[in-house]
Amino acid sequence: RMEQEMFAAREIQQKLLPTGPLKMSGLTVNAFCEPAREVAGDYFDFLPITDTMVGMLIADVAGKGLAAGLYMAQLKVIVQSLARLHHEPRAFLTAVNKIVSANLDPKSFITMSYGVIDVERQEMTFARAGHCPLIFVPGNQPAGLRKAQLLAPDGLVVGLQIDDGTMFDNILQEQTLKLSAGDVVVWFTDGVSETMNEAFDCFGEERLAKVVEQYAH
Repeated sequence: RMEQEMFAAREIQQKLLPTGPLKMSGLTVNAFCEPAREVAGDYFDFLPITDTMVGMLIADVAGKGLAAGLYMAQLKVIVQSLARLHHEPRAFLTAVNKIVSANLDPKSFITMSYGVIDVERQEMTFARAGHCPLIFVPGNQPAGLRKAQLLAPDGLVVGLQIDDGTMFDNILQEQTLKLSAGDVVVWFTDGVSETMNEAFDCFGEERLAKVVEQYAH
């Protein structure tokens, strides 16, 4: 009975994630999530803002299993309600942190990156709350010369109850990218970069960036 309930929870959780690719003029966006257990704390979403602006979110609740999955479901409700109120990633993450800090277990936290893509202005502004870097490969170079960049502006994890949020606000930085045809941006969680081989070596962010660089075409 317990196993059946866990698989039912997995099915429900998968339905909380976007189904299929994002359809928006000027962008090609696909996503994939494979939980390490029946349910997990990884979460991603596409948050519509205007006809020409969309929010991109990726997050990872500390821990695995049912508890992380429940926090992930709660997080979806929070971010969906805040995305239309705050069009700047820094303001959005600040608002998320205030709500999460007041409701999350003190032993838990969430890493998160949030970006706003404006297809009309052809740019993306993003901020990173302790999450993995973004991988960016510019498209304006010939094949073989396109170099991957790991982008990691400063930011604390979401949900730390260490003060009234002042430290979180002071550390959080935004970064803006001009986008052009052929640019590749990869968002990921540590489920990829911390995968280990038999010798317990992590795959790592640098190695992942090289793979993206090699297959950017």
